[in-house]
Amino acid sequence: MATDPLSGYRVLGFDLETTGFSPKSHRIVQYALVGCNADGSAIQIDELVNPRMRIPAETTNVHGITDQDVRSSPEFKDCVSEISEMMEGAVIVGHNVDRFDWPFLQAEYLRAGQPMPEPLVILDTLKIARRLKIPPSHNLGALCSRFGIALENAHNAGADAAATLLLLHKMMEDNPQHFRCPIQDIPDWANGVKNADKSAERLGPNIEDLEPVLGSHGWLRIAQDGFVIGRGRNRGRTTSELQHLDPSYLNWLQSPAGPLDDAAVESLQNELNDSR
Repeated sequence: MATDPLSGYRVLGFDLETTGFSPKSHRIVQYALVGCNADGSAIQIDELVNPRMRIPAETTNVHGITDQDVRSSPEFKDCVSEISEMMEGAVIVGHNVDRFDWPFLQAEYLRAGQPMPEPLVILDTLKIARRLKIPPSHNLGALCSRFGIALENAHNAGADAAATLLLLHKMMEDNPQHFRCPIQDIPDWANGVKNADKSAERLGPNIEDLEPVLGSHGWLRIAQDGFVIGRGRNRGRTTSELQHLDPSYLNWLQSPAGPLDDAAVESLQNELNDSR
């Protein structure tokens, strides 16, 4: 893809296994967050949870998790800090996440008396598949098969979370015209909100037409009014704007943990000095 709206963010495939289908009366028995940080470092969290209730046999037949498996596992309230830290400000990707996983998470947070994390955006691959008019079936296994994704150990939270993230990338690669937009616009498009399609070209290839700053790997581009951010959450903003709006982002770009080569860091510093 010429434009990757996921670039520059923590992106996490998310999946739950539960004792049943009702968030009000059933509980989480496994959660997984699989993906990477904004710097590309891997994240792999796959934990069993003691639901403090029996796991029905028919549910165990689906995901394979038994009462014995979770007997020594932490309760959900003990997992809240880890989940919140990972999800806060992240791009969360799940299959049927809007109708299943997220309501379960909300119910568990309510029981724990803790505020819900606030992701940057939640992307539901089931809704995206339907919006793209991909022929049914739209269950995760069928979609993975269609796109050549090996889904071994299905109905394990870790396997499903990883497969869901791969599925999103495959759908974006095959349909790039719908994803040339800020990441925050994708849920509206997937939900069929009017005018969402028009925004798909708002940031599209125009930024790619600008000359990149040497050594910036596309993160900085040269425009008439100075350097423009070419990737990540501030894509399309000028560096002079960010001195006021998001100075910590500029600090990250210039840091050893940032994506810029030394030559690009020097160019950015010169540009910032000239704009002060």
